[in-house]
Amino acid sequence: MWSDLQSQYAGQIEFIVVDRDSDSGGAFARSHGIYYQPGFVVFDSAGNRTYNGLGPSTESGLRTLVASAAGG
Repeated sequence: MWSDLQSQYAGQIEFIVVDRDSDSGGAFARSHGIYYQPGFVVFDSAGNRTYNGLGPSTESGLRTLVASAAGG
């Protein structure tokens, strides 16, 4: 599913996967209040956080979150 979303939104959204168990990934997760998996943080093009939380648990929920981040 990730590769489908990355292809569909290429040039609109940059997807970054963070390993919460690594030092830098753990610091990032904690700084955004993500203590469980999956957690998602969405930033707009200006770098402002627009969504922060435990991620959608369904494919349709994730697709809705990504579409919203893309502006549609």
